[in-house]
Amino acid sequence: MESHEDIARILLRYRAFLIATHVLPDGDAIGSTLGLGFGLQKTGRRVVLSCPGGLPDSLSFLPGSNRIVTPDRISGEFDAAVILDSSDLDRIEGIASRIPSGVPVINVDHHVTNKMFGTYNYVDPGAAAVGEQVYRILTAMRVPVDRDMATCLFTAVGTDSGFFRFSNTSPTTLRIAARLVEKGAEPFRISEQVYETKTLGSLKLLGRVLDTLQTDEAGKVAWVEVRREWLSEFGVDEGQTEGFVNYPRMVKGVEVALLFRESAEGKIRVGMRSRGDFDVSALAEAFNGGGHSRAAGCSVEATSLEDARQAVLRKVYEMMAAAR
Repeated sequence: MESHEDIARILLRYRAFLIATHVLPDGDAIGSTLGLGFGLQKTGRRVVLSCPGGLPDSLSFLPGSNRIVTPDRISGEFDAAVILDSSDLDRIEGIASRIPSGVPVINVDHHVTNKMFGTYNYVDPGAAAVGEQVYRILTAMRVPVDRDMATCLFTAVGTDSGFFRFSNTSPTTLRIAARLVEKGAEPFRISEQVYETKTLGSLKLLGRVLDTLQTDEAGKVAWVEVRREWLSEFGVDEGQTEGFVNYPRMVKGVEVALLFRESAEGKIRVGMRSRGDFDVSALAEAFNGGGHSRAAGCSVEATSLEDARQAVLRKVYEMMAAAR
């Protein structure tokens, strides 16, 4: 597996890049994509930035966000592809098929469940965010970080660490964040845009979703649901449900929190969070998903949301019983 210094040297071999990240992107996915894109442009490289389904409104404040295109709008030739924050190629829905055979794939990720799908792989589960890894790569390339890059990378690091509340926050995370603030990132503005600026529709949808909140008899597992027709009713896209899974996790005594969401493709997307020792990345892997020990996700092939819920809950209880 490659280090950040190796990836820096590899990137300098190429002149044109496709930089892509996963469907339903979060702040780390988009912030890292934009930060690396800006950095490579500073070295005279050409970049195309892509994300399946586009990005959520909450991240549209980021500099350069209007340059991120959906897979059907990828154009031009590139001689290398960089895939960010994706544990496998299935996460970049519709983009993998746009990468010509023979073009090297550079896989930069921090999920412990990463499938090492790249020609080159820089996977660091110890990093709080891919934004940390991108910062290290750009530093190794001796690319100066400007205000726009700092804003994007701080958003990446800040959101994936829960603004430094989560257990993945390390001294390195805080040092990198401090350097990005020195370069012009404004934590208060980024936090306000990400967490405190919502559409009326998304807040009304949250109220409907919280009405579905349930726990099991033991109070150890809690879940909420998002019905597809509700998205249309409130004029909300899937990206605006980011963070809803954290609400069942707040219930006192809950160890596993789940969000079941009907997608436009007919699949049931499942967001997973945990407290304590339960490893939701292992739960997600059981359904061909992935993530971190305390935050993961997958898509379940099921005829209904109820069937998906029962399948996931059965696996949760099986894992809990095995851990006793």
